[in-house]
Amino acid sequence: MALGDREISRRQVRQGGGRGTGEDHVDGMFGCTELFVYQTPKTRPKGYESLKSYLETQDCEVDLSPDVPPELGRHEAIRVTHRNGEPIPIAAVKRVHSWAHGRNYLHSFFRPMYR
Repeated sequence: MALGDREISRRQVRQGGGRGTGEDHVDGMFGCTELFVYQTPKTRPKGYESLKSYLETQDCEVDLSPDVPPELGRHEAIRVTHRNGEPIPIAAVKRVHSWAHGRNYLHSFFRPMYR
């Protein structure tokens, strides 16, 4: 993705678009079965190990995933799922989401459509 084509300055990139906790949109993530956080390559940000430990106590699996959208280039994806294939517990979603926002990381999720 060429930032110049989208008229985004380096200052805007450094500032990011996701400052804050994201409480205004976290409820849209409830019921997701997969949650991805995209981090800069070859880094382990502060708090990753404690986040991973907490998620494991919530019966979640945390691993690095090769599934990264082409637009994100060299970023690494942290993939969170529930061990039983069920939706990720709400407390775990809130914790991951807050953690991602605190580090200004992009995040995405998959929530199946139920009929």
